[in-house]
Amino acid sequence: MWRLWYALGVVLAGFGLLIGAVAVYGYTQLVDEQARAEWLLSESRGEAEVRLRQVRIADIEDGKSNNILFGVGSLIPVAGGVALVVAGHRGRKRAG
Repeated sequence: MWRLWYALGVVLAGFGLLIGAVAVYGYTQLVDEQARAEWLLSESRGEAEVRLRQVRIADIEDGKSNNILFGVGSLIPVAGGVALVVAGHRGRKRAG
């Protein structure tokens, strides 16, 4: 039974690390996109174009905050996976 807990822990921790890596990658992409959008905002002419660029920047900032939440939230499956690996390791010691 300890092998099952050990395997599940490794899979769960790996899944959490994958989610965290994707969140960090998405955040870095949005940072680059935000810099370009801010440059375009400074070059905009006309009230309608300025408002459109401001909405785009607000959307990027919202995406960045979502990526931060996913990155922090990915710690939950990582911690759960580590706990299962520890439980599997303890079970292995008891089994023999």
